[in-house]
Amino acid sequence: MSIPSVNLTYSLADVATAVGNWFSSYWPILAFAVAIPLSFMVAGRIKSLFS
Repeated sequence: MSIPSVNLTYSLADVATAVGNWFSSYWPILAFAVAIPLSFMVAGRIKSLFS
């Protein structure tokens, strides 16, 4: 029993382009998902400085 050979028809450039396209479509969602809680954390820290 032998392992069958696998022939891939795409290159590393194709993978890089696909990842770039995927990231460019999802980065606004990721940015807002991180920025909103982070802004509340920073606001809480600043508020605690003055109270």
